[in-house]
Amino acid sequence: MTEVNHNYKIGLPAWAFPGWNSLYFNNKPSALASYARVFNAVEGNTTFYSIPDEKTVQLWHDAVAGSDFQFCFKLPKTVTHTAKPNFNDLAQFIDRIEPLNNHIGPLLLQFPATTGPADLPTMESIISRLPRQYRYVLEVRHLAFFNQPELLEPLLNKYQLGRVMMDTRAIFRGNRKHPEVFAALHDKPNVPVLGKIYNMLVFVRLLLHPDLISNDLYLDQWTNRINQALNAGCDCYMMIHCPNNLHCPPMALDFHERLRRMDQQLPALPSWPVPQQASLL
Repeated sequence: MTEVNHNYKIGLPAWAFPGWNSLYFNNKPSALASYARVFNAVEGNTTFYSIPDEKTVQLWHDAVAGSDFQFCFKLPKTVTHTAKPNFNDLAQFIDRIEPLNNHIGPLLLQFPATTGPADLPTMESIISRLPRQYRYVLEVRHLAFFNQPELLEPLLNKYQLGRVMMDTRAIFRGNRKHPEVFAALHDKPNVPVLGKIYNMLVFVRLLLHPDLISNDLYLDQWTNRINQALNAGCDCYMMIHCPNNLHCPPMALDFHERLRRMDQQLPALPSWPVPQQASLL
């Protein structure tokens, strides 16, 4: 991908989706390499479910070699979603991704809604084992952490963590009867949008609605927030989600173009590997 701004990364929740091939990406020489020609970051959800083997990690490395691309992997669910974290899995996960080196972006510690203030010691037992050469962002869904953010702040400050800014307003306030939205209403958290930036690290997971008109307000708000955060010197990661991943690439392009209108020095994203017949916006 063309160098955009060393403080600004934009990506999607995955680098491969069946509907993208031959529409936006050509999967040559691989799905990841094709994706990385346009975007410079990705959420690595695959590591939430299983730890990759060495050969797979090497293929990932080779696909993005020579670029500024970053993987923002989730820690395994055996670490964050169990009463007793599996620290052997944590150590293996960290060891396995190490060859990616400078392609490792902020790693996501995503905790379920059942993890609340009483679990802070367990959360710290995980965080304290993480190597300091990487950066981390914490995603919590228990409402107590939104109503009383000061409960979490000592942990964030002690370990210099960012906190995920999850925004699901578009699907909860938009057309709930849309067939692609129904399942997401049960799967995605309806939590307040975080306002405070921690440790100069902004990590946004923006879930947009398949009906594009439902997204304008939130895209404009985030364009302003990211522009302000970049001007303040923060590192900003914008991850564009949708209940149907098919729509994510043009939605990310839409966000980027809005940001470009505020920052004239920000270059355009590279063209899709698959040529487009007409504008997607």
